[in-house]
Amino acid sequence: MATITDDLAKAVTEGFRQAQIDVVNQDLILSGTGDVTVTLADGSKKTGPSWTKLIAAATAAGTSAAAAKTSETNAASSATSANSSKNAAADSATAADTSKTNAKTSETNAKTSETNAKTSETNAKTSETNAAASLAAAQLLTTVPYEEAPYPDVWAPLNDDLRLLAGFAPYDTLTISGQVLELPTKSATFTRSTTATYIDKSGVLRTAAINEPRFERDGLLIEGQSTNYILNSEDPAKWNSNGTLTKESIIDGTTQAVTFKGTVNAATSSNHQATASAGITVAIGDVVVLSARVKATSYRIRFRFTLDGAQIADSFFDGNTGGYMSATAGLTYTSSLGSDGYVYVSVTYTAASAGVVTGGIWLNSGTNLPIGAIICVQTAQCEKNAVATSYIPTGAAATTRASEQLTLQPQGNIGYRNVGDDFARTIALEFTVDKFVQPTTGVAYVDFLANMGARNDIIIRGVSSQLISYRGSGGIAIQNVTYPFNKKTYVQTVDVANNNTVTGYFDGKVATRNANIPTGPTSAGTAIIFNGNSFAVYHIRNFRIWHRVLTPNQINGLR
Repeated sequence: MATITDDLAKAVTEGFRQAQIDVVNQDLILSGTGDVTVTLADGSKKTGPSWTKLIAAATAAGTSAAAAKTSETNAASSATSANSSKNAAADSATAADTSKTNAKTSETNAKTSETNAKTSETNAKTSETNAAASLAAAQLLTTVPYEEAPYPDVWAPLNDDLRLLAGFAPYDTLTISGQVLELPTKSATFTRSTTATYIDKSGVLRTAAINEPRFERDGLLIEGQSTNYILNSEDPAKWNSNGTLTKESIIDGTTQAVTFKGTVNAATSSNHQATASAGITVAIGDVVVLSARVKATSYRIRFRFTLDGAQIADSFFDGNTGGYMSATAGLTYTSSLGSDGYVYVSVTYTAASAGVVTGGIWLNSGTNLPIGAIICVQTAQCEKNAVATSYIPTGAAATTRASEQLTLQPQGNIGYRNVGDDFARTIALEFTVDKFVQPTTGVAYVDFLANMGARNDIIIRGVSSQLISYRGSGGIAIQNVTYPFNKKTYVQTVDVANNNTVTGYFDGKVATRNANIPTGPTSAGTAIIFNGNSFAVYHIRNFRIWHRVLTPNQINGLR
C-alpha cells in the first residue's frame, strides 16, 4: 500500500492551488474589458490588457492601416487632381487667348460682312439694271416666244438638185424618144461648159457631166475656171517620177481615186520624185498652187517648186500626220489629215520673177530612204490660180475646167421690175467660203451674188475681211469676216419705204444704212447670179427670198 509523504502532499496541494490560480487568471483575461491583474505562480501580481482590449486594439490597428492606405490613395488622387487643375488652368489660359483672337477675328469678319453687304447692295442694283436692260432687249428681239418665218416666195434648197420649192422659172422638161414632155417642177439654171469632179456626200470622188451641178456635203459647189498642169494625172505609169521608185496604179482611200503608189527600190537617195508638172509661164506676182492627197509609210512629203529649172521653194509635211514641218519663206500652205490616212496638202507660190515654174511632189528624208519605203499620191494638181480648186483629171495635155454659174430669172423673184421701185425684200442663204483671196488683178472683189443689170443690187460682195451689199454708191459692210468660214447664214433686207434702208446680218454681226438710193433707179435686172471666180471656192444651200422685211425675231431663227 502506498504511503503519501508530506512532500507529495505538498506538491499535490501546490499543483491544485496553481491550477486554481490559472483558472481565475484565464477568467479575468477572457471576461475582462480593460486592463486586468493576474496572480503569477510565485504569488506576484501582473497587470495587462484583457482579451477584449487586445481584440479592440488589433481592430483599431487594422482600421488605422486601412485608413492610412485610403489616405495614401486620396493623396495620389489629390496629386493627379492638382496636375489636372494645372493643365486645366493652362488650357483655360490658351482658351482665353483663343477667345481673344476669335473676338478680334469676329470683329474683322463683322467689318468684312459690312463691306460685303454694301458690295452686295451695289451688285444687286447693278443686277437690277442689267436685268432691266436684258428684259428690254428680250422684248425687242422676242416680241413673241417664237416667230417662225413665213413660207418663202422663192426657195431653192440646193441640197441634191436645182428644183424650186417656190418661185418662178420655166417648167422642167424631159425628152423621151424625141418628144419633149413638160414636168410640173421648176428649177434654177446651172451652167458649166466642161466636166468637173467633186467629192460626194459619201466621200467618193465623182465626175459631173457638162452643166451638171456638183452637190457636196456643204451644198452646191461653185468655182471659177482653172487648169491642171500635171499631165496624165489618171495614168500614174506615165508620171515623171524617179527610177528609184517602182510605180503602181491603184484605187485607194475613201475617194476611191486613181492613185500613184511608189516604192523605193534602191537605198541611194534621200529624195524620190513622184511627179512633176509641165512648165507654167509666169509673170511677177503670178500665183501657182500645188495640191494633192498624199500619204507615206513614214518620213516626209516634199512639195517643191522650180523656176527655170532651178529649185526656188519647197515645203515639208509629216508623211503620217500631215503636220507642217518647214517651208521656204513666202510660201503659204494648208494641210488636213483625212480618216483614210491621206493628207490633203496645198502649197501656194507667188512668183518673185518671171519665168517657167514647175511643181513637184517627193518622198523625202534626212538620210537615204530604205528600200520598201512607200509614197501614195492621188488627185495631184498644179494650177496657175489664186487658190487650189477641185481636182481636174488630165491626159497628155494640161486640162481646163470652165467656170460655173447658178442663175434664176429676176421676173417674179427679185421683188421689183426696176431697181428704183418701192419694194421690201429679205434674202437668206447658208453660205460656206472654202477658199478666198482678195483679187489682185482686175476688180479687187468677188461678187458672190448679184442681180445683174440692176444698178445696183449687189447682195454679197467679198473683199478682204468684209462682206458688202451695194444698192447705191455706198454699201453696207459686215466687218471682221474671217475666211474661210463654214455653214454661216447670210441675210440681207431692203426696205425702200423705210428711207431706202439696207441691212446685212452675218455671224452675229449687223450692218445697216439708210438713204441707199440706187445708182440707176430705172435699171432692171437680167439674172440673179451666183458667180464662179478664180479667187474663190464656195458652197451655197437653202437660198430663199421673201417679198417683205422679216422681223428681227424671224431673222434670228433663220438657218
